[in-house]
Amino acid sequence: MGELRVMDVDAGDLKVIWDKNKPDEIKAAKDQFNSLLKKGYFAYTVKKDGSNGKKIEEFDEKAEKIILSPQMKGG
Repeated sequence: MGELRVMDVDAGDLKVIWDKNKPDEIKAAKDQFNSLLKKGYFAYTVKKDGSNGKKIEEFDEKAEKIILSPQMKGG
């Protein structure tokens, strides 16, 4: 199972889970990922224990966990 976590201040956090053996679930997670990247979100892969974060720019269906977060706004 893979997990996509979206951190969104306005709409609240979102969690998308996909089974690596179900193409329709992978496609739904990938579509969500690509949509958010187009909106300027950053994506990182991490292990479920939170270690070994790495920035990514393409969906990785084999990732244990992907975190997407919006760009930080300064003032």
